[in-house]
Amino acid sequence: LFLDIEGYTKICEEMSAKDVNRVIEKCFSVIMEAIHANDGDVNETAGDGLMVLFLNEDKETNALQAVQAAATIRESLTGAGNDVSALSKPVIVNIGVNSGPALVGAVKFESYTGSRWTYTARGMTTNVAARLSALATGGKVLLSESTAERVKDRFQLTFLGKFPLKNISEDVKVFAL
Repeated sequence: LFLDIEGYTKICEEMSAKDVNRVIEKCFSVIMEAIHANDGDVNETAGDGLMVLFLNEDKETNALQAVQAAATIRESLTGAGNDVSALSKPVIVNIGVNSGPALVGAVKFESYTGSRWTYTARGMTTNVAARLSALATGGKVLLSESTAERVKDRFQLTFLGKFPLKNISEDVKVFAL
């Protein structure tokens, strides 16, 4: 699962750094509750974005947990955004969810300044999730076909069509939650 705050750069432009930090802390606190309640783990943060892993051994459970977390985040932030007094409108979070295998584990980077370890996930599964998040607008939760297949009996989904995604050779079937 990838997510980011829509219009974050504009928010940063219009607000003081202190107020931006308060907004991010408030939003991410709500987001973290939804992620942890669904057994997810925040793998990486980058400014206004998060990469979240769901590592249950059962692939259907992973997809269900990710989509439930996304739905909870969307619902919870509607109220949380209104509580952030520095903003004139609610915070909108766009989310992309993809399911499948990924290389997950510790990686060591070496450079002239020394070494650094990081724990991450890599591969097409994460790439597609990131691209779906980038495609989403207006608070949408977009799912890949692999995720949609795993959760179609539990959530109401809308097929949006096939979309070209940046640096992905074939168009991807996209579903909205």
